[in-house]
This record gives sequence, structure tokens and C-alpha cells, in this order.
Amino acid sequence: MIYKFRMLASGDRAFLRDYEIDSEARFIDLHGLLQCDLGLDTSQLASFFVADDQWNKGLELTLLDMGTPEAAMPMESAKLSDLLKNRTDRLLYAYDMFADQHLFLELIAISEPQPNVMYPRCAASVGEPPAQPQPDLGLPSLEPGTDDYFADDDQDEVDFENEDLSQY
Repeated sequence: MIYKFRMLASGDRAFLRDYEIDSEARFIDLHGLLQCDLGLDTSQLASFFVADDQWNKGLELTLLDMGTPEAAMPMESAKLSDLLKNRTDRLLYAYDMFADQHLFLELIAISEPQPNVMYPRCAASVGEPPAQPQPDLGLPSLEPGTDDYFADDDQDEVDFENEDLSQY
């Protein structure tokens, strides 16, 4: 069977994607499709959450095995059909865990595969995907001309010529 998901972004009515993927594909395959199609930063951690009809998070599917099968399972170990059975089943896709960025996916159709169609695929695309914020690591900029290039650490300079360093 082919699952057709509709993706929406919170607060962005101009963005929509429809994805079609084999129901026997694993969540890691859906993750790869989304990463590629949306141009997301592949170095970021991401998770799927099975969601209820109010978009409340349920079971988490993670990129890494967290060793807690009751709370999370690896994307690699679960097929879509293991957890999604009905039209209107929902997923939250957290594509940037640190910036709390997520997208909403709803299973809108379950159908037979069409001849001569390659799956998985993006079947509909409207608008630009949400921008993925760049992480702010709190480090000073090393670019010349920026305020942080020669930042004053507000520390008094020590005059070592007149200091007795024998105690060290």
C-alpha cells in the first residue's frame, strides 16, 4: 500500500507538501525523504512523534537508539505500517530539536501503488519550506570587523614584570 501524507508548517499557510511512500518503508526512509526534499541540515537530530488528533506527542521515533523502548524507538527499526494504520493518523516531525522546529504530517490517503510511479516521492509542493535557524553557540565571531573580533573580556591585564611568581 502507498501512504500519502500531507505536511503543514505551524504559522505558515503558504507551505504545503504531499508525500507518497510505501507503507512498508521504515521511518528512517521517510526522514531521508523529508531531509532531501526540504533541504534540511542533516547534522541536526530529528525525531518523529506519533500524535493524537490534538497533535499531542506520543511515542517518539529517534535517529539514535536511546535504549528506552517504552519511551522511544529507533526510526530504523519501525515500519510506517507498524504504527500508522488509519487515514487521519498523525505525526509530528521535529527536524531541529534544539530550536524546537517541527512540521505536522497527517496520513490523508491509503491506496494501491500506481503503475509507472516511483516511490517515495513528493506529489505536491506549495510554497517554500520553513527556514532552519542556524545554531547560536554563544561563541564570539572571529570575522574581522565584528564587535567580537577584539572583544574586551572585561578582565584587568596583569603586569607580570612586577608580580612575584615564585609561589606558582
